Amino acid sequence: AGPSGGLPPATPVGMSAREFSFGVYRTRVPAGRVRLNVHNFGEDPHDVQVRGPGGYRSSVSPEVEPGETLRFTVRLRRPGRYLLICLQPGHAAQGMKAYLRVRKKRS
Repeated sequence: AGPSGGLPPATPVGMSAREFSFGVYRTRVPAGRVRLNVHNFGEDPHDVQVRGPGGYRSSVSPEVEPGETLRFTVRLRRPGRYLLICLQPGHAAQGMKAYLRVRKKRS
C-alpha cells in the first residue's frame, strides 16, 4: 500500500537490544501501526513482545541475532502505556524491558 490508499505508513521506532536492556529512541507514537527496528548490539539472540492496555499481547518477534537488525510491525490501537519485553529465558527478569507511550491519532 502506498500514498494512493491502503494502510497508512507505520511509525518507525528504533530500538537497541543488549544484555540486558532495550533502548527506545522514540518513546511516544501515535496510535496505529508501529514498526520496531531492533538492532542487537549484544552477544545473545533477543526477541520482543509488546504488551499493553486491555490485555493486549502482540505476537513474539523472530529472534534478532547479534549484530543484526529486525523489523517487526505491530498495531497499537489504544492510547496508553505499552511494555516492550524480551521473552528469552531470564532476560526480562534481568531488566530487558522498555516502555512506549501511545497517544490518540490526530484526525
